[in-house]
Amino acid sequence: MTHEHAHHHAHEHAPVGPATLEGEHPVRATAALLEGGQDLDRLAERLSVLADPRRLRILFAVHAHPGIRSSDIARVTDAHDSTTSHALALLREAGWLRTERQGREVRYHLADPLGHRILHEIGSEHLPGVEHRST
Repeated sequence: MTHEHAHHHAHEHAPVGPATLEGEHPVRATAALLEGGQDLDRLAERLSVLADPRRLRILFAVHAHPGIRSSDIARVTDAHDSTTSHALALLREAGWLRTERQGREVRYHLADPLGHRILHEIGSEHLPGVEHRST
């Protein structure tokens, strides 16, 4: 268990106080929360891309080794370059990965903090020497 995981505890939300969340007002308030601001269709689409073992292995590799090249991703995931390229394109389109060009090489990084947090929660680790930094 990593240092970060040691601080996570299972938690459950529950109503506070004597009133229960029954009746029409909490139902209307909950409906308003679901409609307000969150693009749940887009989020569901993004999350569905993760429901594939090959794409998850790619994300684990990029999380462990930020800046990894696509050819190295293919090697560590034991996949053909063309299969890897297709999966990388899907992960980029869904907003999980971003690229950085260095000369003729394209290097891959996680695109946002959500992906990083999800990967930590499901057990992905960094290589030694890879640390979090504020951007």
